[in-house]
Amino acid sequence: MVDQVSAAVADNPAPTIAALGLAFKANIDDLRESPAVRIVQDMAGKIPQARILAVDPHIDALPAALEGLGNVKLAGREEAAAAADVVVLLVDHDAFKEMDRSALAGKKVIDTRGIWRSR
Repeated sequence: MVDQVSAAVADNPAPTIAALGLAFKANIDDLRESPAVRIVQDMAGKIPQARILAVDPHIDALPAALEGLGNVKLAGREEAAAAADVVVLLVDHDAFKEMDRSALAGKKVIDTRGIWRSR
């Protein structure tokens, strides 16, 4: 996953990545053992020049694993989508399923959950 994102931003010296979802699974606030948190942490390390806007409608603070990283910030869905060069869907929260797809126009989209492919 991180390699896919790295390839998507390879031609951008200062990319902004919207990472949608941090929770362990959809529509909960449980971050324990969340693969999404680990992926965001790995992206922050592998793509240090990127600004990563983490979005999760069920949390209001970054988890400890991400809060000390200088290139990761918690953001709102609209803010992150508007600013992003690349949008990475990590958790299929209902709030992301209901997003206006026009907000993704012109952006590289990596949909790991397949929620936007069927529309």
